[in-house]
Amino acid sequence: MHDYFTITGNSCRIPFADLCRRDARYQSYFTKKEYQGSQCIHPQGTKINHFGIVVSGILKAVDNTLDGTEMCHAYFEPKDIFPEFLYFSGERYYTYSLYAEKKSTVIWVPVYAMEEMLSKDQQLMYALLLYISQRGLKNQLYLHCLNYQTIRERVAYWIVGMNNLTPNEAVHMPCSQAVLANMLHVSRASLNQELKLMEKEGFFKIVKKEMREVDMGRLNELL
Repeated sequence: MHDYFTITGNSCRIPFADLCRRDARYQSYFTKKEYQGSQCIHPQGTKINHFGIVVSGILKAVDNTLDGTEMCHAYFEPKDIFPEFLYFSGERYYTYSLYAEKKSTVIWVPVYAMEEMLSKDQQLMYALLLYISQRGLKNQLYLHCLNYQTIRERVAYWIVGMNNLTPNEAVHMPCSQAVLANMLHVSRASLNQELKLMEKEGFFKIVKKEMREVDMGRLNELL
């Protein structure tokens, strides 16, 4: 999704995260930290004092039900920022717990520094608006994906409905099947079984972390 979070100017395309990080005037405000997989970064209710920029790895926003079941609401991948929706909607505390899904690196930017950067740099503000718009679109696409009843239909929509594919282009899969299962709101075991069946039937070929030889025509027929 990050290819869309760009601005154009003088024939350059710069993702918001990169544009934010390159401003030498604010480098002294930035703090880089590493987190291990499953480490809790912020429990629910933590005050929002910083914006985070994911450099590597993947983070997740989760709640726990009364019986202890983990409910994952969102993932933050490299070049994502957070908690932009919470802060700019007026919320000043985390409404979810933030965890590292795997070993991750995050750059933290104080809220006051980010606000100053945005107020002084029109290009950066525009890049942020593009980022937030695309993040919102992605969330809407996931909601639409969940309207499909079967795992096969959800997989098909995730491939052809959420990726702007060109012919013969590979689809990059998440870091684990558990992550994809959470995204599609299905069990990992059921997803694994369906992926194997769809691969056997020729919808795609899974090579490491990529889906190759994607049959877009047949996938679209499922939707």
